[in-house]
Amino acid sequence: MILLCHGSADPEWSKPFFALQDIIAAKSPQTPVALAYLDPAKPNFADVTAQLAATGTEEIIVAPIFLARGGHVKKDLPELVEAARAAHSAHGLSFQVLPTIGEVDSLLESIASWIIAGTKGK
Repeated sequence: MILLCHGSADPEWSKPFFALQDIIAAKSPQTPVALAYLDPAKPNFADVTAQLAATGTEEIIVAPIFLARGGHVKKDLPELVEAARAAHSAHGLSFQVLPTIGEVDSLLESIASWIIAGTKGK
């Protein structure tokens, strides 16, 4: 699994993504889970895909950690997946791309509950 995030030069920025990676790894220890960034942070999608392919991974689930389907998800992500698929065609690597956070009703409900809870007592 690849958690695809935008990326930032600020090391503090990535802390929640490492926490998410740790939670997934604890809940699904049989699934390798890696972080990949668009830029400027490293590692990038191509590097992580190559590492997973080298371990014999046959299918990569990509979780775009974006709130909405903007340009990165509509344009950049499909291009990255196609490039990785072509680069590893000899291995028959396949990809499943999950929806963005904002396309998952249960996640929107959780965010709304968090916002409402933050306004209680004010």
